Amino acid sequence: MFTPTIKLEHADSRGEIYSITFPDNRELMLLHSKAGTFRGGHSHDVDEVVMLLSGKMNYHKTNLPPGFVYPMEEGGESYNAAGEIHMGEFLEDSWVVEYKFAEKGKWTQTDYEP
Repeated sequence: MFTPTIKLEHADSRGEIYSITFPDNRELMLLHSKAGTFRGGHSHDVDEVVMLLSGKMNYHKTNLPPGFVYPMEEGGESYNAAGEIHMGEFLEDSWVVEYKFAEKGKWTQTDYEP
């Protein structure tokens, strides 16, 4: 049977982060972020797709012109190439899914100052 494992990875004043791991070691991250918070300010060494399931956010990305943000609403998605610095600014309570194009534990993250 194909049953994923769901685990609370982190919780703080911004919300919660859950991992959803599948038997073949693929992983989705499910993030609940509260209005007025930021998440990210990092890059990964693999490509990633982000989808906003509910809420609203402004996505700050290094591939955008300076001062420009990518507004996202429910159903919006973004592709982040490996090495691209990205950060979410949550305008409403929001749920986000992230999928990295690598097996669980086979990618790295580099953090930056916002």
